[in-house]
Amino acid sequence: MISPLGQGGMGIVWRAHDRRLARDVAIKELRPTHQGDEIDVHTARRHALREARSAARLSHPAIVTVHDLLEEEGRLWIVMELVEALTLQATAWHLGRLPVHWTAWIGFHLLSGLRHAHAAGVLHRDIKPGNVLLTGERVVLSDFGIAVLQGESPHTNTMPIVGSPGYIAPERLRGLPATQAADLWSFGATLYFSVEGRPPTTGGGGDILATRPPEEARPPRRAGALRVLLEGLLEPDPAERLTSDQAALLLSEILRKEGIAVPPMRLTGSGLFPPGAFTM
Repeated sequence: MISPLGQGGMGIVWRAHDRRLARDVAIKELRPTHQGDEIDVHTARRHALREARSAARLSHPAIVTVHDLLEEEGRLWIVMELVEALTLQATAWHLGRLPVHWTAWIGFHLLSGLRHAHAAGVLHRDIKPGNVLLTGERVVLSDFGIAVLQGESPHTNTMPIVGSPGYIAPERLRGLPATQAADLWSFGATLYFSVEGRPPTTGGGGDILATRPPEEARPPRRAGALRVLLEGLLEPDPAERLTSDQAALLLSEILRKEGIAVPPMRLTGSGLFPPGAFTM
């Protein structure tokens, strides 16, 4: 171990050096919680396995790469790529808020990684500015600590919420299961924070489901060309919310008008050949 990089509710992340491969890495030490007078090692192990397995299914420049999962004397460690970066939260706090075209560029790359995760059946469930890393060249989604795989048991998918209520979709606060649409609401809330300098709702503290109806998102005031995108992503009804395809098209168009070149984002079902092209 070299030095701590950060700490959250699920553990502490250390900067370390892999002597075998001669590279610096980040190691997340999972800290078991206390259940009564005993340390809940079983729950910590389950969380570690879920996080490692979820992230290890993914290979995308906008997602932190997981290298290994280690266990030694009851202590659990997830070995990940080291990303030298500031979080979107720290960057926006420092600057007050980010320009519209910066936010659109961040959103384009973040959405690309999120779509990759969804295509692999992984729901992140904790997208927020503090989990978005900015290197200057990359936008990286980190911390799959409460991610789930689509199709997991209802108990896992509806477990009490841990996170920042200001970035959790209203249907999740009402106790409904996690979905891709819920991740997209959190993605929209993260972009809202970037361009507005505050979350779309006041949220509140706590790690339990809301006891009152979730509040509606405040209309963006400084979003400019991003306004339609943000309002569509922050739609309270998941059935009326923008899809990832629609969001990708809007972001691509915004960046094109700004003269910012980005690689094409592959859209679901938009292959090079029409359906049935190779059937007799």
